[in-house]
Amino acid sequence: MRIVQFVNNLDMGGLERFVLDLAQCQLADGHTPAIYCLTHPGRLAEEAESSGIRVHSFQKPSGPHPEKVWSITRQLRIDRPDVLHSHNHLVHHYAVASGRLAGVPVLVNTRHGSERVMASSPSGSFVSNIPVDKRSDLIYRATLPFVDCVVLISEATRRFYVQHRGVPASKTRVILNGAHLERFLASPASPGGSPPSVRFGTAARLVPVKDHYTLLRAFATVSKEVPHAELAIAGDGPLRKELEAFTKELNISDRVTFTGALPDTPGFLSELDIFVLSSLSEGLPISLLEAMAAGLPVVSTRAGGVEEVAVEGKTAFLAEPADAEGLAQAMTKMAMRSDLAEMGAVGREMVKNRFRIEQSWAEYYKLFLSLGAKP
Repeated sequence: MRIVQFVNNLDMGGLERFVLDLAQCQLADGHTPAIYCLTHPGRLAEEAESSGIRVHSFQKPSGPHPEKVWSITRQLRIDRPDVLHSHNHLVHHYAVASGRLAGVPVLVNTRHGSERVMASSPSGSFVSNIPVDKRSDLIYRATLPFVDCVVLISEATRRFYVQHRGVPASKTRVILNGAHLERFLASPASPGGSPPSVRFGTAARLVPVKDHYTLLRAFATVSKEVPHAELAIAGDGPLRKELEAFTKELNISDRVTFTGALPDTPGFLSELDIFVLSSLSEGLPISLLEAMAAGLPVVSTRAGGVEEVAVEGKTAFLAEPADAEGLAQAMTKMAMRSDLAEMGAVGREMVKNRFRIEQSWAEYYKLFLSLGAKP
């Protein structure tokens, strides 16, 4: 089967990692994958091409450029894919228009999270169900009749798009995100292994949706209750300087470390006791799967499909998005547990059995066949 995945770019992120991992599974199964990037190739493009996966970039500048539809159509007519699989909404209308013009048999779109109005700042954070870009939302809805299926990566995400974005329930399908977990399973953490020290950590881009401000406000409270607590923040992004300044305002800069972009995520996770995710909005976060595969207990907001992975009281303690006080209580409660390793082990078994990338690809393959793609 010839499969083209279509993304905005392959810059580092959970979505982009998932797309590359999925393409590698397709290649390993004897299919012919390719990845189209609407704007630029991105940092993962080199890894994709070294794996034998062709990456084609259309170099679209910012703003609408309908003439790019013809460039994409020409490339599709050359590649003749059986399936055109777009990810999220930024590329979707380009995929639909060019895919139909090129006569691609099967068009599928996956939504990885919910695009909605949110704010994250030192003074407070919030999230609403209002679309962040109403024009793009209208364009997305207008293309739905021409799409064979909309895949959502968690049941919570599916409910959101049916209830708040007008996606017909009959056109939806839930396929859980998966990840290549072997590196994390092979490099387990030892939560609770160095008392009285408790090392919290998170790995996420430093962008508003990840809401590091709420995490820092929560940790300022935790640091008063747990004298030996530390917080490591891995990842980079446009908010780094502001977040570093905020730690000084909160008088916790001596207990918070910003590591920058990670060359070795398994190594970082293996040094932690508790993984924390403070997102305002998620689909089904890859970083959570990786942390649980490393054997870490989790403290997280109830964003998107988090509750479909992390089970309250068994593998995790949860709080509402943008609730610094609730997150602090969950972090303190977890830090006081004497069975961190046991909780981490339960989560490790859960993700090992349910959230591998090979399982995600198997479900996509069954979907493509059911929609008429030729094996």
